[in-house]
Amino acid sequence: MVFWRNRSEKKAEPPIPVEAETIAPAKAEPAAPDVATSDTANNVVTLVTNRLADRLADVATLGERRELKEVSTTRDEAQIKPVEQAHFFGQKRTIAKIRAALGAGRGEHLLIMGEPGTGRVELAEALGTEVERAPAQDWIYIIDPDAPSRAKGFALPPGEGARFRRDVRIALDKARAAFGRYLKSEEHRISLDLLEEDMRYRSERAVEPVRRRAEAQNIAVVKSLDGYVLAPMHEGRVVRSDVFRALPESLKRNVEAKITVLEEELQSIVAGLPDAEFEASEKHDALVRQAALRAVRPGLAAVRRAYADGVSVGAVLDAVEEVFLVAAARHAGADVFAPVVFLDCEDVHLSDPTVPSKVVIARLTSASDLLGEISRDALGLPVLMPGHLMRAGSGIVIIEAWRLAADPQAWLALSAAIRSRQIEPISVPGVGIKVDPVPLTATIVLVADAQSWSKLEAIEPGVARHFPHVAKLADTVPMSELNEEDFAKGAARIAADHGLRPINSAVAPLIYKDAVRRGGGRVSLAGIKLLHLLQAADAIAADHSASQIRAADLNEALSRRADGDTP
Repeated sequence: MVFWRNRSEKKAEPPIPVEAETIAPAKAEPAAPDVATSDTANNVVTLVTNRLADRLADVATLGERRELKEVSTTRDEAQIKPVEQAHFFGQKRTIAKIRAALGAGRGEHLLIMGEPGTGRVELAEALGTEVERAPAQDWIYIIDPDAPSRAKGFALPPGEGARFRRDVRIALDKARAAFGRYLKSEEHRISLDLLEEDMRYRSERAVEPVRRRAEAQNIAVVKSLDGYVLAPMHEGRVVRSDVFRALPESLKRNVEAKITVLEEELQSIVAGLPDAEFEASEKHDALVRQAALRAVRPGLAAVRRAYADGVSVGAVLDAVEEVFLVAAARHAGADVFAPVVFLDCEDVHLSDPTVPSKVVIARLTSASDLLGEISRDALGLPVLMPGHLMRAGSGIVIIEAWRLAADPQAWLALSAAIRSRQIEPISVPGVGIKVDPVPLTATIVLVADAQSWSKLEAIEPGVARHFPHVAKLADTVPMSELNEEDFAKGAARIAADHGLRPINSAVAPLIYKDAVRRGGGRVSLAGIKLLHLLQAADAIAADHSASQIRAADLNEALSRRADGDTP
């Protein structure tokens, strides 16, 4: 028994039993091959054998078609696997030269030559991140109180600059508060009173012999704000001026002669008093210094213990202590004063003990952008804005030559830093603060083409001496050195790095053929042109809601480029 269900009634009717066909008598007329006989009495449909076989064959054919479709879909979904390395494909020799140059000693800068669009900057950045170097020292700058236009630099362990400044500032804030309390303490007031009483006693003791002789001659020695005054005296009281003028002339001349002699003697004594006053002033400064030391040393001692490298940190703390003492002596009694003025260097070195080097791409290349700039913040305090050379620390600074060629002053500033191996930030007009130069520890990678390089040579003949290492990127390579598979993997990497859709495997021969055409029989390595083509194809794929960049998308992008619609 065979069951068959009419396709049109598949959902509405239950299966209908179908009997196997019996062999008809020889004289019976055969039924048509495509017509089924029906027995209305028992609702049984009888099919001939060849019709059932045809239907079974149709089912088999349908299954084969579905299998082929699945295989085709799988092929359509196959995508190119990007190359694992971020380096541009086809530049093996140049990559080896760049690696060797970046691995050389400090001060051995690198020149990368190549035409625009060959991925010079991207390649330098990718290889620069592989360089392992010891991190550069951090620097802290302190304004000299005796020369406010000078900032002295001190080296600190790598990565410790920001934390050290914060810890020292906290210690100084506490020291300033403690210093104010010491100045208002009873102990300090008594010390000042004793010092003043000693100065008064020494002054009176020096004048006392003249006073006794003057009083014996009826002449008074009176202490005033400006010094000492001598006046005639009668019966222990100073004679009024009108009474003195009424005296006989001989008596007045006698008194005036006595006063003249005493004045000369008193002047000689008073002339020696400034030495005593200076000595008293020194004693007063010593009292203030002692109070300042008591206030600042405990905090700085705690900072000193918190840092392992006691040598470099100790030199800075000694300078901080001395500057605090000078400021405290000058501003003793003031409620608010700046004990130590740091030249703040926000982000001077982004060096981190766990990150040995840093790659900085110089997008802005003025002299101040490269070397750094000293200006003032919103509160009027001096601040150092670090340049690219400082921010890189011991890492890599990538600069495009055309930017320097457009600003000769920037190139001359960079050239001077390379020659001296020192970085000296530029002070903006109106600030006038000069800082100690710091060592140039970064490696400069100059990216140039023939035109920009010739312009730099016109600005400074012999510029090549600054770059002992030269690497030239190839524009094209033979097809034997870069096959279709490797080129497609590199293209897939470019697409992935720029956030484009995956590339279907059917695209590989199309982009390779286009690269060979652009290279005149060799494979073009102009990565920017390849990127533009992939971006155009990606936009077309987005219009069609495709998950990949397909061959049709790329063909349409090539057609548009030929028509001038895309770059």
